[in-house]
Amino acid sequence: MKILRNKIELDNHLVEIRKNDQEIGLIPTMGSIHKGHKSLVEKCIEANFFSLATIYINPTQFDNKSDFENYPCDEKKDIFELEKIQCDALFFPSKEDMYPNGLKSQKEILDYRDILCDKFRPGHFDGVTTVVKALFDITRPDHAYFGEKDFQQLKLIEKLVQQNALPIVIHACPSIRLKNGISYSSRFKNFSTHEKKILDNAAKFIYEHLIELKHNVTSIILDKLKKNLLEVGVNKIDYLEVRNEKELSFASLYEKYRLFVAFYIGNIRVIDNFALHYKVKNKK
Repeated sequence: MKILRNKIELDNHLVEIRKNDQEIGLIPTMGSIHKGHKSLVEKCIEANFFSLATIYINPTQFDNKSDFENYPCDEKKDIFELEKIQCDALFFPSKEDMYPNGLKSQKEILDYRDILCDKFRPGHFDGVTTVVKALFDITRPDHAYFGEKDFQQLKLIEKLVQQNALPIVIHACPSIRLKNGISYSSRFKNFSTHEKKILDNAAKFIYEHLIELKHNVTSIILDKLKKNLLEVGVNKIDYLEVRNEKELSFASLYEKYRLFVAFYIGNIRVIDNFALHYKVKNKK
């Protein structure tokens, strides 16, 4: 695996790749590589694209300074994990690469806003889309891979590509989940043993109620799930909502929809979503 630590090295290497007419697949990460990240790289490799992973912990998408400071970081282990799955190259962009005009984010995408995570983390998605756009501009990939765990983020990035008419194919990849059914997250490395147990218990109740939600979506079921999560030790719930996949509006007729959840265990925020099915109105 080629390690690229500045834009000049990146440009020189990608010139050689493009000479061979190989398409480039970008996998943006903030490091702390886990099975979810590796599944994105593997999908890129399976498609026979040049797999370019990036690691940059983006300060503008953190609304909490301590969360940014405590974000898990282990460069040596990340390199090892990516080499193990034969990723082609790993780029470590600098702050100057990402923010040549200073550490400021731009509010470029107005769709899918003021709901879900955007409602509780104002400015977060401005930081995300600013840094992703910078990565797209620097690497000029043909493809980019993102996990469905951050579904709202995925929708904004798809809109970013569409709005800027970027020649990039966005690949939305299914979440890779822990044994308890919750999607992998880098932040889980900071959980204590007790907090891991709370997560396991929370996951158990989520999956129990998913069975009910697949038959009927009611506020009674969601209220019961909220009560159960608080009883097992979840200390704060931002949202438990069922929304459609297309517009992220509340689920209505003939739409594929998901359960979206965000809650805290200790100081760590857990977000996830779970595909349900098509909701079809009974014919009269």
